Amino acid sequence: MDDAVSWLEGELTQNPPVDQEHFPLWDRLQRSRETLCLTSGNDVVHGYYSKAGQYVSRALIACPRPGIRLCPYGES
Repeated sequence: MDDAVSWLEGELTQNPPVDQEHFPLWDRLQRSRETLCLTSGNDVVHGYYSKAGQYVSRALIACPRPGIRLCPYGES
């Protein structure tokens, strides 16, 4: 999970949200970490406009998923 949140931090840092002063990066990452910890199989999806004016979408997809035996990386 820490690797996933670190990846997300890098993505949000490279593409800062336009509303970052109202919803700071640390708060976004904390909320993402909490969502991932709630129960196995939770996904986290961020979609926002960047300061550069582009729409950015990033997702952390839980793996393994309940009811699905294999992950794309072959872990089960």
